[in-house]
Amino acid sequence: MLAQFYLLPPWLFALILSVSTSVAVIFGLFFSRKFLPQLYFKTEDTQVANIMIRQISTLLSVLMAFAVISTWQDYEHQRRNTAEEASVMGNLYRDSRGFDSQIEQNIQDLLIEYTALVVNDAWPKMLEKKESQLSWTAFNKLYGYVIRLEPSKSQEQVVFNHMVNHLNDLAKFRRLRHLRNANPHIPDIMWVCIFVCTVLITFSSYLLRSNSQKAQSVLIAFSGFVYGFVFAMLLLLNHPYSGSLQISSRPLQNLLSDVYPAADLTFINK
Repeated sequence: MLAQFYLLPPWLFALILSVSTSVAVIFGLFFSRKFLPQLYFKTEDTQVANIMIRQISTLLSVLMAFAVISTWQDYEHQRRNTAEEASVMGNLYRDSRGFDSQIEQNIQDLLIEYTALVVNDAWPKMLEKKESQLSWTAFNKLYGYVIRLEPSKSQEQVVFNHMVNHLNDLAKFRRLRHLRNANPHIPDIMWVCIFVCTVLITFSSYLLRSNSQKAQSVLIAFSGFVYGFVFAMLLLLNHPYSGSLQISSRPLQNLLSDVYPAADLTFINK
C-alpha cells in the first residue's frame, strides 16, 4: 500500500501529504482548545516559552536542512552512477573490436541482451524493490564468456585486461544500485528525531494562545503544509529507484538506440 503511494505523481504525493499534515495540525489545535482549555502559556511565561520554542525550531531546521541536502546529494550520486554504468557498457561494446569478428559479435550480442534486460526488466522490478533474475543471468553469461577468453596476441591481451576491468566496474555499479534500492539513505533514528521535534514544536504552538483563533489556525495550517511538503520531498528522494522520482534509465536506453549503432557505423566507415 505504502509502495503504491510512492508511485503517485510527485506533485500529487506532495499535495496529499501537505494537506493531510495541515488538517492534522489544525485538528490538534481544536482538540487542545476544547479538551485542554487550561493548558496554555500565560502572558508572563510567553517570553520564556518563545525562547524554548526557538531552540526546538532551530534544531528542527538544522535537521531538515541536513536531511534535504544529504538526500539530494545522494540522489545526484545515484544518477551519476547510472551514467557511469552506461559509460562502462559502451566501453565494453567498443573494446570487443580488439578480438576477431566472431568473438566480437558474441560479446556484443551478450551485451545488447544484458542492456535490454536491465532497461525492460530490472528497472521496472526496482519499483517493487526486487532484483531482476533475468538481467542477473544475462550479466553472468557476459562475464563468464569474457573471463574465459584466451587472448592469442599481445594486442588482444591488452584489450582483454581492459574488458575485465570494465566488467568489474559494471558489477560494482550494478551491485551499488541494488544495495541503495534496498537500503534507505536516511536512517530510522533521524526520522524519529525529525518527527519528535515536529510534534513538539507544533504542540508548543498550541500553547501560545492568540486573540484570534482563526488567525492562529491559518498560521498553524501553513506550518503544517510546509512540514508536509518537506517530508514529501525527503520521502521521494530517499527512494531514488522505487518511487515516482525514480532515476531514469535513459542513459542505458541511449546505448540501445544510439551508442551501439553509432559505434558500429564508426567502425564500418573507418
